[in-house]
Amino acid sequence: MATACAAAPSDQELRSRTTLPATEQLRAAEEQKIREVIGRMGAVEGLELVRAHVTDSCIRFGEGSVFDSGRPPYVLTCSMRAVAYFGVRGSVAEALPRIREADIAVWGPQDGKGRDMPHAAGTITYALDYLRHGGRTSDGSKLPSPVLDGPGIEIDWERPDDPLSVLVTSESPTPCPPASEIYRRCWVMPDSPMSMATARSRNRTLLTVTVGGPESTAYDYFTVRRQ
Repeated sequence: MATACAAAPSDQELRSRTTLPATEQLRAAEEQKIREVIGRMGAVEGLELVRAHVTDSCIRFGEGSVFDSGRPPYVLTCSMRAVAYFGVRGSVAEALPRIREADIAVWGPQDGKGRDMPHAAGTITYALDYLRHGGRTSDGSKLPSPVLDGPGIEIDWERPDDPLSVLVTSESPTPCPPASEIYRRCWVMPDSPMSMATARSRNRTLLTVTVGGPESTAYDYFTVRRQ
């Protein structure tokens, strides 16, 4: 005999679950991890925190068809993401080895002895080679992006061929749009962030750190499984 599918939880029910003490505990733990990463980056010699934008949101997914193999397994997921902007007082090539020494993440693919894989994009070795050769191969063709890639964290910076203008020219923190999600919270660190004009007057270039992706614990830190 066929059984009826359980009724989907209402928005109100899901919203209440996003603010339960257990959920708030998970949320606080992820915020602390993000603050620690940003703090450790700011402690790297030659780097200066300009500001960080953090977004915490919980999104409801549609029901879809019970016969659809791509049907989302969750009715609700909550994730946290931060984009932090740092000034680089010296050169990026000088800062990269210090970032490696800070042991914030494993950058790019490594061999069995924990060394950067040769010519592998995402590693600090590759990024240094990219800078040394001006982003070009010996025949003049463009090399792949030197973005540092770690589990749930990326580091990028301004370059002549990629100034990141969309990311780093705004003079005011990005506002938190009206919540279309079940839950949404945004904030800026520190409470009185530096202006981009000041950051550019004090530093040679600007660098971005993005925290929170599919390989991070901040991604889907709280979920409600579909019944």
